[in-house]
Amino acid sequence: MTEPKKQSFISFKFDAMTFLALCGAMYLAYSAHTANMENTEKLSALLSKYEQTLDAAIAGDKDTLKRYRTNIAKTLESLSPKERELMLALLKVEKQGKAE
Repeated sequence: MTEPKKQSFISFKFDAMTFLALCGAMYLAYSAHTANMENTEKLSALLSKYEQTLDAAIAGDKDTLKRYRTNIAKTLESLSPKERELMLALLKVEKQGKAE
């Protein structure tokens, strides 16, 4: 008697339609990623411009600037010592970045 052949655990079969579908799905994913990255860059530029406009508006109005500085001081007072140290370090780095 002959023993039945043991089937392998993993089998590989090449199917042209599956390959084309996989390539199509990869292309669609890549194009969606590219479009998403472009939109992210546009949004980042828009937010940066908005931030600069807001900073200029705050700096131009003395009352608003005073309230803004008061709010920053209150925020710093409410932070823990570690959080305050981190926040002040971030503000220092930001000032250095704007100075360059």
